[in-house]
Order: sequence, then structure tokens, then C-alpha cells
Amino acid sequence: MKKKPAFNYQNLSIVKKMAIGYIVIIFIPIISFGLILYNQNYNSFLEEYAQGRQKIVNQVLNNVSVSTVQIESAYQLFQNNSNTIAYLSGNYRSDFEQVSNFLTYIRPLFSYILSSNRMIDSMTIYMEQQNGMIFRPEMAKMDEFKLDESMKKLPLGVGKWITYNNGSEPDINLHYFHKIGNRNFEQDIGLLDIKVTPNLIKPLLESLNSNSKSNLYVLDQDHQVISHVEKISLSKESEKALLADAFQANTKYAYQNVNGNKLLIESFYADTLKLHFVMMEQVDDVFIGIKKNKYVLVLTVATLLLLLSGVYYLIASSITKRILKLSKHMRQVDENYFPLYRGEINKDEVGHLTSSYNAMIRRMDELVNTVHRSEMLRKESAYLMMQAQIKPHFLYNTLESIRMIAEANDDPEAAEMSYTLGKLFRYSLSGTKSETSLREEVDNVKDYIKIQQIRLADRLQVSFDINAAIDNFICPHYMLQPIIENSIVHGIANVRKQGSLSIRIWEDYTFMFIAVVDSGAGMEEERLALIQAVLSGSMDVKLLQKGEGGLGIMNVNERVKMFYGERSGIQMESKLNVGTTCLLKLAKGAAQ
Repeated sequence: MKKKPAFNYQNLSIVKKMAIGYIVIIFIPIISFGLILYNQNYNSFLEEYAQGRQKIVNQVLNNVSVSTVQIESAYQLFQNNSNTIAYLSGNYRSDFEQVSNFLTYIRPLFSYILSSNRMIDSMTIYMEQQNGMIFRPEMAKMDEFKLDESMKKLPLGVGKWITYNNGSEPDINLHYFHKIGNRNFEQDIGLLDIKVTPNLIKPLLESLNSNSKSNLYVLDQDHQVISHVEKISLSKESEKALLADAFQANTKYAYQNVNGNKLLIESFYADTLKLHFVMMEQVDDVFIGIKKNKYVLVLTVATLLLLLSGVYYLIASSITKRILKLSKHMRQVDENYFPLYRGEINKDEVGHLTSSYNAMIRRMDELVNTVHRSEMLRKESAYLMMQAQIKPHFLYNTLESIRMIAEANDDPEAAEMSYTLGKLFRYSLSGTKSETSLREEVDNVKDYIKIQQIRLADRLQVSFDINAAIDNFICPHYMLQPIIENSIVHGIANVRKQGSLSIRIWEDYTFMFIAVVDSGAGMEEERLALIQAVLSGSMDVKLLQKGEGGLGIMNVNERVKMFYGERSGIQMESKLNVGTTCLLKLAKGAAQ
């Protein structure tokens, strides 16, 4: 007989397995490899930090490039504008022509460009022709140009960005120049000067100069510093050497030690603006704390892991014990025995699981007991269906007998009412389907109206206007009768004067329309607003129960929406002591 091993992992409880797994999988690897990974991660952090900075700044540079393209496109609007070319070429001889042309075509073009591009501060066209009128601030003479004399010799078809030195100020003065040619593009007739707002490169400067310990240098294409912000004290020699290394290095960023401090040197170039941006950032302060305290950190982590291991064991034990108790109880369940778990049930996930288990047990017990009851109910319902089939026939035969007696006694109104009432009962009680044709629905409404006309005599005048194909249009069974009943009972019957009821049916390509208009009592504005809100779905239908009537219309509205879709429904308008209009809008093709 083999001796059982002293330790068997498979036979351990869940709590012990979780504790062993925690120590072997988490605790030991973290302590063992933490120090080794720290040195590797420190260098990785530096590289990722620099690469992240590169991505952010490159994205901003792309945005700046897009903005410069938009600014440069303003030249095409002037060059391709015939009125501007004619004005600059001196084709308008009279003062009236010059003023009219400028105010009508040229000044609105300036306003449009300035309003559509917020990066443009101002625009000026310096005219080569000296015999034309000068409209300021948009126009100026060429001899008034003072910024850069070399721009006067700029060839046609070439645009150029110029940056002016602002000394130590961070804002940079940017201008875009482009010569404007005549219609044949043979002679330059003007120089376009676009002054750009500092907001063009302000996001770029902010993204570069985000650290509290960093220097930012902006240099032109001749590597001359035109703007700088210094937060790190550097000697002139160190600054010059670092700038030279930034331009000579093949990479866009590098780390260098200067005076015992590690600096991140980054170089960016805006091609359209012909500007170099050099950023020097002191990063040792960001990572030096981790490096100095790595041993303290390891010891702290180890202590915390030991402490958390004990807490973890207690928590795991409290959870797993309850799960084990529930598991033991569940083994008692079989097809004929469904006991509820009577142990402690807390308001946590395990408690929710236990409550769900008890609910499932109750449901299973109910389902098993319901199977027998449902079979008995099925037999009982079959018997009641047989009875329901007998009762309508008895009612029809009785009404027919009443009609025959009325005719024998020479009472045509009673006979007609009995006959019509029998037709209404046959339509409402004998139908086996939930839908019918609109023609049958209209015929049923006519039978209902006949009975009401006998009751109200000359007080009810009815008219039908049907201008639609209703024979094959499918609709819900018993859809119109509640609406007609509302118009007669709540409208016409409540007034002493003669009332009229109009039923009009028409159609278009998309909808079938049914309008029921009465000249009855109408309703107050508050009541109408409540019914309209319920019909539109913005208020609860339960609010109608506090008033008088209206639920029949709501039921028809819900049936219509379910049958024809949400585009269909009932619309209602009414005026007190004038009458009520009820419009049914039925979408075609929804139920066909």
C-alpha cells in the first residue's frame, strides 16, 4: 500500500490555494525582478518621454502647416479676382469707377478673408501703379513699404514668409509676402503683405515650453536666434555649443549632461515658416526621486505586500467559506427536492448569488407545480370556448325574433334597430381575426350611426365623403366605432341644437387619412392640451383617468401605432361649444 504524500495541492482548500498562488505568482516575482526591471524601465521612461514629446509637437507642427496653407491661399483669391487685377493695373480711369469697384468688389474680399481666417491680423496690398486712388488700410503705395526692401524684388509666382526679431519677447512677428501679377502674368502690379497673429505658433510654443525648467529658442534659416525663453541658467558657451549640436545631430532629440544635470535637447523645423525650434528641458528632477529612493521603494513594497497578504487571506477566507457552504447546499437539490438556502445572506456579490439561487429554486418549484395546473386550465379553457361559441348565436337568434315581432306589429323603427344591432353584434363578437378591411369597418360604423339616428332623430345629421380605395386597405378590427361614439355621445348628444357628423376619407401616396368632424359640445383648452400631450407620448395616459373619458381614443391611438408604425396615429383639435375634429393618419404599406 502506497503512502499518501504529506502535501497534496489538489486537496487544499480554496483559501490556501489562493494564498499560495498569491505568494508564488505575485509576491516573489515582484520582489525578485523589481530591482532589475527598475534600471531598464528608467531608461525606457526617458526614451518614451522624449518620443511622446516628439509626437505632441509634430502634431502641433502639422496644425501650423495646415494654417499656413490656409493663409497662403488668400493670395489666390486676389490673383484670380478680375476686379482686383483691373484696379491694380490702373484700368479704371475715373474716380467714380475706382471708388465703385473698390467698395463693391475689393473691400468685401478683404473683409471675407479676415473674418474667415482668424490667424490673419491684417492685410495690405502695395500698388506698383502710382496714378490710382489709395484706399486705406487695404491699399498703400509701393514706396511706403518699409519692412524689407528685398521683398520688392520678389519674383512673380513665389511667396515668402519673413520673421522679424522681437528680441527676448516670446511672440514672433510673422509676415507672408506674395507678388500679384497682371492678367497675362507678365508684370507685377502689387505686393500682398499678410501679417499673421501670434496665435499661429502660440500653441507650438506652449507645447514646447510646458516644463517649468526648460529653455526655448526660435531660430531663423540662418540659425540666428530671433526669440528665446530661458528658465535654465546656461553660460553663453554652453548655450552656443548645445544649439550647434542640435543642428548637427542626425536624431531629433538627445540627452546630454550639462553641469551635472541631464538635459533633453529637442530640435523641430517648421518647413513652411523656415523656422527652427530648439527646446532644452531639465528632466533629472522628474526621475531623480525614483532613482534615489529605489531601495526604500523596494522595502516599502515588500512590507506592503506582506501586510496585504494577510488582509487578502482574511477577505478571501470570508468569501470562500460562504461559497463552500452554498456549494454544499446545492448538492442536495434533485428533481423532486428544491430546498431554499437558509444561511446568512449579505448585500454583496455572494449574497446576490445566494438570493438569485433561492429565486431560481422558487421558480423551478413553481414551474414544476404549474405544469399540472396548466394542463387542467387548458381543458377548462376549451370548455369555455365551446360555451362562448353558443352564446353569440343565441343572442343573434333572439334579436332576429325581436325584429320579426316588430315587423308583425308594424313597428319599422324597432325592427330596423334590432336588425342593425344584430349586425353590430355579429361584427364585434363573431370576428375571429384582429384585423379587417376599411370597407367593413366603415359599414359597421354606418350600422352604429343608424341606431344613434333612431335615438336622436333629427338632431343628428351624418355625411360620408369617401375618396379613397378602402376595399382592400387593412386596418385593426373595431378601430372607428370608439371615435364615432365619442363624437355622438360626448359631443352632439350634449347639445340641444341639431348636430352634424362628417366622416371624410382620402389618401395620398404615403398615407390614408380619416377625418371625423362633429359640431358638438367640444372641450376646454386644458382638457384638449392634456389629450394632445398623451396622444403625442409626452405625458402618461394615467393622467386621463382623473378626467372624463378619453381612454377609448388613447386605446385606438396605441393600436394604430402598433399596427401601422410610429408615423401613424391620431391628431385631435377641438373648440368649446363649436365642435371637435379627430384625424387618423394611417401609413400605407405598414400592415399590407
